Amino acid sequence: MRTLVGVFLLAGLLGGLPGHSFGQDDLQFGVTVGGNWVTMESPGAATEGYFTFSGGVVARQTVVGGVSLQSELVLNQRGVDIAADSAGSIEYGAVYLQLPLLLHLEAPALRSVVFHAEAGGYGAVKLFGRQTPGNDLNVSLDTGTSFFQRFDAGIVAGGGASFSVAGQPFNVTVRREWGLPDVARNVQSQDFEDAPFPSEGKIRAWAVLLRIGL
Repeated sequence: MRTLVGVFLLAGLLGGLPGHSFGQDDLQFGVTVGGNWVTMESPGAATEGYFTFSGGVVARQTVVGGVSLQSELVLNQRGVDIAADSAGSIEYGAVYLQLPLLLHLEAPALRSVVFHAEAGGYGAVKLFGRQTPGNDLNVSLDTGTSFFQRFDAGIVAGGGASFSVAGQPFNVTVRREWGLPDVARNVQSQDFEDAPFPSEGKIRAWAVLLRIGL
């Protein structure tokens, strides 16, 4: 959680800097903050999603015209909500350091708004995991048994628009992420027997991102 707070503070500081980008020529840098509705697709369990936050940095290099390559380095929270047989639920979560590599395509400007589409893939490595009773404000991290695999990878596609406010460029993007490998570890000893973590599952997420400086 401290790392995520640091990312948001960095976004606030950089967002106050003047100029249309944090780079020069055809290479641009910015920061991104956003929210995810994330869950897991599992054949062996009825799963529900929940809302998480993300944040990091973005770099974009123009290739030709409105076509550019975009890379990101972001902290993304992943997880799943499992309903207990009796009552309540358990949220199993993990924080991944994610590296998306995307093809970014911009349409001609419409007045002061530029629409775009982007698609590509991502790889991610897990930093830590947690287990929390649903609707509980406890944000302590569980450094014991990890229910998520160390690595994740997948594909991503989405679109959005860019605009300026008081001379500062902003970019809003909505996208869908599909994890490809099984990220669930088959853990034999479950801490919450009434709401066990599924033995297999793949990440699914909707993301809404705000980028500053691009």
